[in-house]
Amino acid sequence: MRAGTERIAGLDVLRGFAAGAVMLHHHGQYYDVLYPGRSPLSVDLGPGHFGVELFFIISGFVILMTIERKKSVRAFAISRAARLMPAFLAALVLATVIRTLSPVPLFDTPTLPQFLANLTMAPSLFGQSAMDMPYWTLTYELVFYVGMGLILAIGMLRWAEWFGLLAVAVSCLFIATLDVRLHHRSSILLLVYYSNFFLIGICLYRIHTRMARPVTWLALAAAIAVTALGGGEKSFNTPGRLYLPLAIAFTALVWFAISRHGKWLAWRPLVFLGQISYPLYLVHVALGFAVIRWAVSQGWSTLAGVIAAGLVSLIVASLLHYLVELPGGRWLRSLLSRRQRPAVAA
Repeated sequence: MRAGTERIAGLDVLRGFAAGAVMLHHHGQYYDVLYPGRSPLSVDLGPGHFGVELFFIISGFVILMTIERKKSVRAFAISRAARLMPAFLAALVLATVIRTLSPVPLFDTPTLPQFLANLTMAPSLFGQSAMDMPYWTLTYELVFYVGMGLILAIGMLRWAEWFGLLAVAVSCLFIATLDVRLHHRSSILLLVYYSNFFLIGICLYRIHTRMARPVTWLALAAAIAVTALGGGEKSFNTPGRLYLPLAIAFTALVWFAISRHGKWLAWRPLVFLGQISYPLYLVHVALGFAVIRWAVSQGWSTLAGVIAAGLVSLIVASLLHYLVELPGGRWLRSLLSRRQRPAVAA
């Protein structure tokens, strides 16, 4: 089997770390933005939101690895739908129920148009807000998938780095000339502020599979360098002096995870955390915030509430993984594949 085509345990571990970091950010720090009055923790968990950037690098690596094994755009689309939709639909229903029964400050009570728009994973493109805070990243992921699917459709995967460089250049031009807040939908479709992280993952995959060319190294250097311009609103406008070292560190971390040394990370509990990272990422805010609100009402300490929210989120994510994500993915893949066979036969 060619290097890079097998499942890489080190990346599973990094997914788990990224999901855990985002969860700690929301439970330990961002909760207080929506529900002021709780005694703050003695440690600042705010930087945990940078787990999103790590997710995007991993996604760039994994999606190119996945799409190279697919013979058609349809096969790629089926694999993504089977991987993402079952857990997402379950989490979306859960978040809708929780927000309806226990409204969140600064957010309106869920509506039917909002729910329907969220079914697309890209509600902001339809003028609706995400049902839960982490969902905004799914829209960027979806746009990236569509872009990679188009590159596959025109038979130009070999030129992925060039397309990535173009996306990064357009992103920089967009930031320099336009107000991202006034052109929000366009910024999402162009992956402004985040195309470079997907490109880092693409380049690392090329290097990992020994298929790197001069443009690969050029693209990798450019993708890292543009973080010196700083982050966008979703990264809380992180200055470049912090964003650049962070990008370098994440790139090195992913490279270590995919190298032969990455097996050192493959401690079973950490691999398991990576396996449930997707449902954990989806459910931890709406569910975790509800647990913390209950804990506060019972007089629990801040730390106890955060721990309880994390444990409940982990349990529910595990249940979703085994009862929905895995069987649902198999069922959906089988269903869509059966529909494809008659057409092929015809």
